[in-house]
Amino acid sequence: MAETSGKIKFLVADTTAFINAVPLNEYAEQVLTVPDVVAEVRNKRQIRRLCVLPFDLQVREPRPESIKHCVEFAKRTGDYASLSGIDLKVISLTYELEADTVGTDHLRTEPVMAQTIASKEKPEEMQDASNKRLVGWYMPEGEEEDSEEDGDSQEEEEEEAGGSEEEQEGEDNVKAAIEAQLAGKEALPGQPIPAEEDLDQDPSQEELDKLFEQLKCEFDAETEQERSELLVLQPAEEEEAEESEPQPAPSQNLEEEVGDDGWITHSNIKKAKKALEGKVETDEVPPVACMTTDYALQNVLKQLNLHLAALNGRIIKQLRTYILRCYACYRTTSIMTKVFCPNCGNKTLKRVAVSLDENGRQVIHINTRRPLTNKYKNQSLPRFQGGKHSRNPILFEDQPMPRQMPSRVAKTKTNALDQDYTAGFSPFVLRDVDSKSAMLRSKGNLKEWARNNNFEEDRRRKNYNRLYK
Repeated sequence: MAETSGKIKFLVADTTAFINAVPLNEYAEQVLTVPDVVAEVRNKRQIRRLCVLPFDLQVREPRPESIKHCVEFAKRTGDYASLSGIDLKVISLTYELEADTVGTDHLRTEPVMAQTIASKEKPEEMQDASNKRLVGWYMPEGEEEDSEEDGDSQEEEEEEAGGSEEEQEGEDNVKAAIEAQLAGKEALPGQPIPAEEDLDQDPSQEELDKLFEQLKCEFDAETEQERSELLVLQPAEEEEAEESEPQPAPSQNLEEEVGDDGWITHSNIKKAKKALEGKVETDEVPPVACMTTDYALQNVLKQLNLHLAALNGRIIKQLRTYILRCYACYRTTSIMTKVFCPNCGNKTLKRVAVSLDENGRQVIHINTRRPLTNKYKNQSLPRFQGGKHSRNPILFEDQPMPRQMPSRVAKTKTNALDQDYTAGFSPFVLRDVDSKSAMLRSKGNLKEWARNNNFEEDRRRKNYNRLYK
C-alpha cells in the first residue's frame, strides 16, 4: 500500500487480509467485513488471532438493493461466474459505504472496455516504472552509450540519409536564390522558390543582357542581411572545431561521475520495489477502500470506480471485460449467464477477454497455449429416464425439466391453534422423508456423471466401506 499521511476512514477487508495477518489498524480508522468472511477463517491459529484483534472489527450485512446493483454490474463485466456469494457481499458493502460517505455521482453505471491507444511515448506515471537503468545494477555511462549505439544503428543510418537530403535541399535553395536575384526577384526565406524545371532552362544572350542592365549596385543593409541569412551556410571552421574537440573516455573519472543513481539505499528501497513491479500508486487517501487479492473482485471494484488497498503489492494493473465465445462456431455473446451457444446450441462457450484497438474495433484475447479440456467428454452419457423426479443430463437449452414438486403429505401444515385444525394422530409437523417421491426428489440434484459406471464403486470397495467406515 502506498505510504500515506492519513488513514482510510472505512476499510472493507476480505478473507485474505485476516489470513495474512495484515495490521489493518495501521491503514484504516474503521475496519468492516461481512459475517461470511469471518466464517471462512477456519484455521485454529487464525481464529485465535481473530479473537484478539487490537481493534474493533465491525461485522455488517449490505442492503439488498446494493447487492442487486452489484450483481447486475458484475454480469455486465463478465466476472459474475467467477464470484462467490461472499465476494458479491464484499463488493456490495464497499459500494454501500462509498454511496453513503461520498455519493454515487463518480461511480460508473456501465463497465469500461480497455482501449489500446497508439503512442510513441509512455505516460508520465509509467516512465519511472520502466526505467532503462535497472535498480541495483551498476551500468557505466560508456557501456550504456555503446549498447544504445549498437541497438540504434538502423536509426543512425536513417538520420544520416535524412541529413544528406537536407544538405542537398539547402544547396538547391541557394542556387534558386541566386537565379532569383539575377531575375530581379526578392527571394526571402518566407517566399516560395521557383521550380527546378524553370531554373534548368538556359537563358539566351538577349535575356542575359537585359538581366545585366537591371542589376542594382545600391547597398541596402536590411536586404543584404536577409540574403546573407539565406545564403550563408554553417561555417566549416565550427564543424572542424567540433570534430577536433577531444571527447573524454568513458572509463576516465568514473568515481566522480558515479552517484546514487542506480543504487538501492534506505531512502529509495520502497521506490525501487515499485519500479521493479511496474506499479503506479498515488499518495491519495480515499475515504472508502477494499482490501482483497481476488482478481475478479478487484476487476469489478475498479470497473465501479471504487478504491482498492494493496495487500503484499498484489493489485491488478489493467481492467478487463469478458464475453463468451463459442469454440465450435466461433460466435460471441455478451450475455454472461448463457450456458449454451445462442447460434449452434452446443455447450461450448468459453470466457475470453476483449478490448478495443486504436481504431475502435473489438479485439478478442485468446490463450492459444492452453488447450481445451477433455474432461467428461470421453465418457458415455447415462440413459434418459422418465417420470416427474427424473434426473437427466442437460444437453440443450430448451430441454424439458421435471418440476420436482413436493408430495401432498409434504404440503400439509400442522397448526394446532388454527380454528379449522382437525386433530390427527400426531400434533407435530410431518416431514415427508419416507415416501418414494421424497427419496427420488432428494437425489434429483446429483450430477449426471455420478451415475456413470466409471464413478461407481465396485462390490469389494462397497463392502469395505460398509464394514470399516
